[in-house]
Amino acid sequence: MLLSLFDNLFEEKKPKPEVKKQLDDFELEVNGQTVPVKIQEERRFNNRITVNSNGVLIRLASNQSIDEKKKNIDTFLKWAKGKLDKNPQLLEYLPQRKYVNGEMLIVGKYTFRINIFYHDTAKSTAKLFNDQIVISLARGLSKEVEDSTNSYLVARCLSKFFTPLVAERIHELNRKYYGKTINSVKLKYNTSNWGSCSTQGNINISVRLMFAPDDVIDYVLIHELAHLIHADHSPRFWKLVEKVDPTYAEKEKHLTDYNYKYFL
Repeated sequence: MLLSLFDNLFEEKKPKPEVKKQLDDFELEVNGQTVPVKIQEERRFNNRITVNSNGVLIRLASNQSIDEKKKNIDTFLKWAKGKLDKNPQLLEYLPQRKYVNGEMLIVGKYTFRINIFYHDTAKSTAKLFNDQIVISLARGLSKEVEDSTNSYLVARCLSKFFTPLVAERIHELNRKYYGKTINSVKLKYNTSNWGSCSTQGNINISVRLMFAPDDVIDYVLIHELAHLIHADHSPRFWKLVEKVDPTYAEKEKHLTDYNYKYFL
């Protein structure tokens, strides 16, 4: 695992939550070249990765366990290495969306109005009312933390909205093509993949996928369902996917081409 490169990055004591903690820098080798990597702990809800001309920046939520941090770093580094192997000119990955009170957020064929309020509370929350996402922010947050909080809260609301729709569709596709046992279907704000499927039949789909056209969404669901039969990406796996979706390569290209537009 790539984690063997930085097993000693973390100390047992937790950093102060209000202070950024810059961990030791190191380098990632890609195509014979070294790419600088910086890992930074912050008071934030989610984890993010940026790849640009300055190298790789991984921003971690400080309220995770050491094992969780290591696992997330490993996932991000594998993603970055794979992307840079294929496209060394990759400039940027998933900028932080800036939400404005009253704006309309279009996600696929659905539109949500963003309403942002500030309150003298310690906790920020959000609720979904029909087509409105109402965010209650703790007053006094820095702009960076506020943006991160909005992103996290909007993702949670959209996950709640889309999970029943995705679950219904994935069960429909399963009945039609595979007939396997599905244990659970969840939507998460994954930034390093579009979906995953465990050997126990737990399927996770990135809420970012909801920005994509319906046929592309179906492809990812078919892809993950195929993993209920073949856990790897062997030729047998791709033949199984192709049998259901002969144009799957076009959907893969769409996700690559529009990846930078599908973010929260």
